[in-house]
Amino acid sequence: MTRPPVAPEPEGGSTAARPPAGDTGRPPLLDVACALVLLESVALLAVAVAGVRDLVRGAEVGPVLFLVVLALGAALLLAGAVRALWSGRRWGRGPVLTAQIMLVVTAVTWWGAGGGPVALVPVVAALVVVVALLSPRVVAVTSGRSDAVS
Repeated sequence: MTRPPVAPEPEGGSTAARPPAGDTGRPPLLDVACALVLLESVALLAVAVAGVRDLVRGAEVGPVLFLVVLALGAALLLAGAVRALWSGRRWGRGPVLTAQIMLVVTAVTWWGAGGGPVALVPVVAALVVVVALLSPRVVAVTSGRSDAVS
């Protein structure tokens, strides 16, 4: 689906329709969600680097290579989704919310395997991202609606 063309700005340079200097129009909750998801993306990149290190040290190629490719793909998808959300496009919500569900499932499994209280950190991060992305103001901004809730 393509976006409609943007109308050219009036010759007089009216500032009535523009946000004040320094105001991007993005709600703070979107900033928080994007930062946390970028942190998740960096963690996935670290997992991929660790997998490559294991491959160099002689680990079994098949499973480790699969996990490296999976981690890289997920990291790139999340980074692209953050970029989309930051730009006000709605397609980024789906991959980010799906990743948060997977993160909670993984953390709960980690807790059950004896991970202890540290396993709650990803659960809290995922819940913060979900609440932030589903807040009315963030949904309005990332849907391209001009009637964003204040």
